[in-house]
Amino acid sequence: MADIEPRIDFIKLKCFPEIDYQNKNSQIPTVTFLESAGEVIDGIESFGRLFVPIVRDMRGNVKRLETKYSENKEAFYYLEDLILFDKNGKANSFDTVTDALLWLKRALEMIEMFFRNMLDDTSCSDNVKHHLKKAYDEALLPYHGFLAQKGFQILNHYVPSRTTLLGSAKTNQQNMDALKKFLFTFRANINYLNNFFDVHDFNKTYKV
Repeated sequence: MADIEPRIDFIKLKCFPEIDYQNKNSQIPTVTFLESAGEVIDGIESFGRLFVPIVRDMRGNVKRLETKYSENKEAFYYLEDLILFDKNGKANSFDTVTDALLWLKRALEMIEMFFRNMLDDTSCSDNVKHHLKKAYDEALLPYHGFLAQKGFQILNHYVPSRTTLLGSAKTNQQNMDALKKFLFTFRANINYLNNFFDVHDFNKTYKV
């Protein structure tokens, strides 16, 4: 069997910023986070044409955050400051930028769960559709209406195989080792943002 190069080479991906849990003032650098998110989105784009709507939606949310960041790069050096800026005293603390990070965070969490499910699968099954379905059910299903759910069901039929995504046996283990390292800071950033949204009551539960 010929060696198959992975569609997503985790060795080349830029890891999400490290979270220092010993430092209560630790924050997430905006640019580093958005660059890493962009590389994850590039990986999802490699899934195929049918995943374009997801890619477009995630890129749109990144763009909204980048636009806000460009207004004052010094003040918005950290992602939290970009979200919290000028919210004190306002009745409505939930704006389009907060909404962008909320949905980007949820989509990223689904992707992180998907790859973690693959990593934890000791059977190394080449069919990974069930891994994406499980990740979707936990991260996005509670916020999706009927049409969005049906859309995902269609997409789930076309998820590439493990070999397609991570490469064949000759390259797979090296890529899996890189994936494990990548997921460490990826999950840390998701956990941090989940807590940040909980603390500031930014978790809106409306459905799309």
